[in-house]
Amino acid sequence: CGLRPKPYRISLLDIDYVCVKAPMFSFTRLRGADPTLGVEMASTGEVACYGHDAHEAFLQAMLAANFKLPEKNRSILISIASDKFRYEFAEGLGMLSKMGYKLYGTSGTAAYYKENNDIDMIVVTKPENEDDLGDGNIPSALNELKAGKIDLLINVSDGTNIKDEITAGYCMRRAAVDFGVSLITNLKCAVMFAEALDRKHDTFECRHIKDFYEIIGFR
Repeated sequence: CGLRPKPYRISLLDIDYVCVKAPMFSFTRLRGADPTLGVEMASTGEVACYGHDAHEAFLQAMLAANFKLPEKNRSILISIASDKFRYEFAEGLGMLSKMGYKLYGTSGTAAYYKENNDIDMIVVTKPENEDDLGDGNIPSALNELKAGKIDLLINVSDGTNIKDEITAGYCMRRAAVDFGVSLITNLKCAVMFAEALDRKHDTFECRHIKDFYEIIGFR
């Protein structure tokens, strides 16, 4: 009708919800591609979810992007390359341990958390290549992933230039994608995920979007 709408000023103090957007990638269709994320990557889709706080919105966005919670075996495999990032995730790992998750760790990661945080983990060997299923004496990370014994892989290879670490990380990440295991490769996301589970945001009620986006005073 030719009229210019008047802008409605919104104060962030008036908003009692948070929205988190999660990308979706088609790594299952890209055979051999390394399923680790970088800022230059383009997603095949995105989903946005609302929550009463950042953790609730974060977890719902992950679930909407087809992320599966570690509920089948309640088992999580953790492999973090650098001590700096291991230290940052220590509190999150403690939360997962207290919640009763079965924790697996590659040798360096398991040794670090045992020595510094007194957290016991089932030690698994890192693969040297995509066909390395171990020698049978110590469980192999690849074998556990392929056998469906692991529900979630948290693998952070950042912070290292060691070729063996990079190769092992790729093999585990690729196996996780190929065998339908949930995967987290970003440390901040791993911490946020553990905190969200600790706050019991994995049990929530589905709400209509209008419960969130209606502006006060307007319907």
